[in-house]
Amino acid sequence: MELDDLKQALARLDKRFEDQAALDLANTRRAVRNRAADGLAPMARGQIGLIVSGAITALLGVATWHGAAFSAGGISGHIGPFVSGILFHAYGVAMIMFGVIIRLLISNVDWAAPVLSIQRRLAKVRRAYVLAGIIIGLTWCVLWMPAMVMAFFLLFGADIVAPSPGTWLWLGASGLGLMALVGLVFLWAKATGRTAITGGFDRAFAGERLNRAQDDLAAIGAFERD
Repeated sequence: MELDDLKQALARLDKRFEDQAALDLANTRRAVRNRAADGLAPMARGQIGLIVSGAITALLGVATWHGAAFSAGGISGHIGPFVSGILFHAYGVAMIMFGVIIRLLISNVDWAAPVLSIQRRLAKVRRAYVLAGIIIGLTWCVLWMPAMVMAFFLLFGADIVAPSPGTWLWLGASGLGLMALVGLVFLWAKATGRTAITGGFDRAFAGERLNRAQDDLAAIGAFERD
């Protein structure tokens, strides 16, 4: 075999390797996108439950503050249920709002787009989902108390705050203190560069499905850049 023939054969072989590598990358990219889309589909469906739960919560809140305002003694005689109803009315609206926003953000992800574009979309989903987790989840450090107050009022018409308002204020302050402590730990970790702590917070609130989808896409993006 002459030298030119050998060079041509090697060139054809290199071309085959490049074509196969490109095909493998395209197949891997497609598989990762499909897995990410399938993984986030339950999250999108879960927002319907959040919206419905938010509507029920808001209606219970309205029933409580409205009942307290127009019952015998008015607001002054049922300040605990009235405030609790207002809080849960707002909490229910927040649940609906986050459910709608997160569902829309997930539905707007174009899984056929370039990996970088998908990553940017998922970053928006992550920010909204983490914020929802903080507001809807962490606030239960305090909200368990108005939940009890609301339940007793709706079931029995009683204001359980009235006999010992000081105790409830102390419990509320304790809950707020716990929330503040968590926030201070996060801010301290962020200010001192302790990424393991801040990353742990972020990944915990983001959830397994979203973390896995972003990790897979990040791996594909890094491979493409290399």
